[in-house]
Amino acid sequence: MDNLYDPMTGWALYLGFALLGCWCWRMMFYWMSSASVLRDLLVVLGPVLVLSPAKISPDSDYFAPAFMVAGFSAFSNETEITDNALIWWLVGLLVGILYVLVRWIIRLRHPAAKPGVKSGATSATSKNARREPVV
Repeated sequence: MDNLYDPMTGWALYLGFALLGCWCWRMMFYWMSSASVLRDLLVVLGPVLVLSPAKISPDSDYFAPAFMVAGFSAFSNETEITDNALIWWLVGLLVGILYVLVRWIIRLRHPAAKPGVKSGATSATSKNARREPVV
């Protein structure tokens, strides 16, 4: 029975569905401005929670999703394992905050054009603007 389960297949399936879940998480914040730092922080939070791995036990070589490890260790009152999962989450959050800061700096250097205005043309000189005759 031990050779029937391939852990790589399980992790590949988990990764595929976790990425689908991250996409759904990102779409939940459609109503917020795409240039919002708060939106970026909230979008980063989903993948950190879903994709962070943690060791099943401190002396084990096996990993599992950190939210599952933290949940099961909290039920069994094993604080050492919960701390391990929290460390992985903190590392993921730090990487996510670094990502948000880089996006924020890029936005400051290259502000996006206003919606509805084509680049290189102002609203006063656009083709559809009404021109008054000069007398």
